[in-house]
Amino acid sequence: MRKFPLITTTFVGLALTLSFAACDGGDDGSDTQADATTGDGDGDGDTGDGDTSGDGDGDPTGGECFPQPAICEQFVRCIGALVPGQAETVEAQYGAEGSCWCGTSEAAQKCYDTCGAEVEKALASNPTESQCHENVCPIEDLNPDEPYGPIVDGSCSDYIGPQGDPIAQTPFSSPLGIPGGFCAPACSGLADYCPGHKQTSAQGTCYLVGQDDNFCVARCYVNSEFLGGHQCQCGATCQPQGSPDGEGQMRGLCTFE
Repeated sequence: MRKFPLITTTFVGLALTLSFAACDGGDDGSDTQADATTGDGDGDGDTGDGDTSGDGDGDPTGGECFPQPAICEQFVRCIGALVPGQAETVEAQYGAEGSCWCGTSEAAQKCYDTCGAEVEKALASNPTESQCHENVCPIEDLNPDEPYGPIVDGSCSDYIGPQGDPIAQTPFSSPLGIPGGFCAPACSGLADYCPGHKQTSAQGTCYLVGQDDNFCVARCYVNSEFLGGHQCQCGATCQPQGSPDGEGQMRGLCTFE
């Protein structure tokens, strides 16, 4: 597979507006430079009209295609969550087997740039959509032995503590009025200790709701690229809460909607 020298980029985001750049990859019936003067295309992106040597992948040489960049895999996921009606079209162009990656390096670079720009827009207007973030894991991958799990049928299961003991959790819905909920262990000890979560970079923090019922929450950054890793436990979303920190980064709580 041919290597494509892509540039690593960090995205901050504006509102999502689908403005796909035209990729010149195969399967669009366009002519290559070799037959552009005659207008003879056979619809498979390969050289020549009716050329049986073409492999239909849009590569005039009949060779392998470029690999799909990670940012475009992120873009495809994001569009699938935000605009499901566009998912099939986006997958056909920007997906792992998309037309973007079986053409010239210039066309592939154009597609790569589009992926970055669209993810940037999506994250700004939909900061809590986990599928638009760089690191995402489904609820199926959630470790049930860890704290801050989902509320199931109005109740919570215990999580397994550091010493191997089960620790009780309480259903905690709509904390501070934000959407969703999670299972919250109680703050413990004089220092109001709260556990972390091994699958995330979220921080266990004591949330003081009363004299005798102080619960732990998983504090996160809405911009998941700020700390890296999974900002919230698998299947959960970082819901904005409070004010930005000293670096202008919005904090939030991890909840299951």
